[in-house]
Order: sequence, then C-alpha cells, then structure tokens
Amino acid sequence: MSEKKNNQVSVHLSFMRKYAILLIILISLVLICGCVSVPSSPKETSPASPIPTNVPNTGTVTVIIKARAFDPKIITIREGTTVTWINDDTMMHRVVHLPDVSRAELFNSGPLSPGQSFSFRFMEKGRYSYADPQIGGSSPPFVDVV
Repeated sequence: MSEKKNNQVSVHLSFMRKYAILLIILISLVLICGCVSVPSSPKETSPASPIPTNVPNTGTVTVIIKARAFDPKIITIREGTTVTWINDDTMMHRVVHLPDVSRAELFNSGPLSPGQSFSFRFMEKGRYSYADPQIGGSSPPFVDVV
C-alpha cells in the first residue's frame, strides 16, 4: 500500500515539474517576443513640445523609426511638404494616420520591413496624428502643417 502511495506522489511531482517547466518556457517566450513594452530611452517619457524652427517651405522631411519610436516625434511643415518615414529598426513597423472627427484615415503604409520607407504629401493645414499600432504609447507623434 505504501509503495502505491509513493508511486502516486512520484507521478504527481513529475506532473508538477512538467507544468512548471512549461510555464517558465511560456513566460520566456512572452518576454522574448517583445509583448512587454519597456521605454527604450528617457526621450520617450519626456513630454515633447513642437518648436516651429526652420520650417521647410516644401520638399521632404524625414522621420526615422528606430527603437520602437519616431524621431522626431513632432514636426512642423508647410503645405505641400512630403514626409518620408524610414524604418531603421530591426522589426516591421507601420505608419497609420489616426483619423479624427474632421478627417478619415488619410494614410496607412502597410507593413514596412527594416530599410523600407513610406511617404505622404500634406496638402492641407492642420494637425495630423499618426502611430504604429504595435508601438502604442500615451501621446502619439504628429505632423503640424502650417
């Protein structure tokens, strides 16, 4: 009888070890996949304020996507200027206009692999917020067209 009880305890411990190992593997995969968002630099946590210095008349302004952030986060341009976003990160990103009550979605880059770029020409004055749905964050980057 005692031997049967020892076998049951042994089977139970073996079963518990397998589940503990499985749990550790699952937690590791979640962390490796980047499902936990951690600010990559202090710059992301500081509030940004737009300073309209050196506003280009027209042409192209470049925004770099790197370390799960847009740099610069806020840009001020004139009507007719093209903004080009370049994915300089190691993962795919998207650039998606965040529609508001006055405007429907104006642009959506689709998936941008590392090294790829997307451009949009801004023809009307206003503030255009945009984001990458996988980055998230409290305040989205935006383009001010003056």
